[in-house]
Amino acid sequence: MSIIRKAYNSIFSDDKELSKYVRAITGITPSKIKIYKQVFRHRSAYVSAKENNERLELLGDSVLDLLVAEFLFKKYPFREEGFMTEMRAKIVNRASLNVVGQKLGLTEKLEVNRKGLGDAPKDLAGNTFEALVGAIYLDAGLDAARRFVHKRVLQNLVDIDNLEATETDHKSKVFHYSQRNGKKLEFVVNTEEQRNRRSYFVIDLTIDGQVITSGEGYSKKNAEQAAAMKALALLKNEETLL
Repeated sequence: MSIIRKAYNSIFSDDKELSKYVRAITGITPSKIKIYKQVFRHRSAYVSAKENNERLELLGDSVLDLLVAEFLFKKYPFREEGFMTEMRAKIVNRASLNVVGQKLGLTEKLEVNRKGLGDAPKDLAGNTFEALVGAIYLDAGLDAARRFVHKRVLQNLVDIDNLEATETDHKSKVFHYSQRNGKKLEFVVNTEEQRNRRSYFVIDLTIDGQVITSGEGYSKKNAEQAAAMKALALLKNEETLL
């Protein structure tokens, strides 16, 4: 057998193996296998943006935000915006996505250069999962991505009820940030009104007198937590943040 024929057979065999793997974990038969190859190429091994999975990761992040919000909108028809925002944050945070990626075994297929990883290894699974969602969207469309995220991930791999019962103290985190950086943080009531015969609050989070974010809720506590969560999202790229 010629060298060219051997190379051709090897590539064809690898494509079939990857296609079988993607179908097993997503329920989708790939039509554009090249996209899924890119899912499993980390930038440490593939410098070019055209070859590594970073662009797919960015796309998948946006698609995932939409599909998780849609799932929560349908699951909790009577819950307020603040609750759904916090639930979405719990589901799509890096730690949760890393667990999902690990359960799917995504890092087993990932091509990486260990010397060039730095501090990245802990997030490989979650980042690869986002890239996979982006690839499904490009290859099979939004409906296919929705089936995968809603049925295979959120209904089977994520403990929604446990996340709902877990209270995240965003206020403590943002106070810690302000103390570390010598900044004055305050929560200021912007408005208080009656909705459905209940008090409804809009509260501004200020740092050094400047309004950074606002949160809403049927209690001051919930409104403050919502404002703090938004502030953490804005500040997450700060080098001094947790």
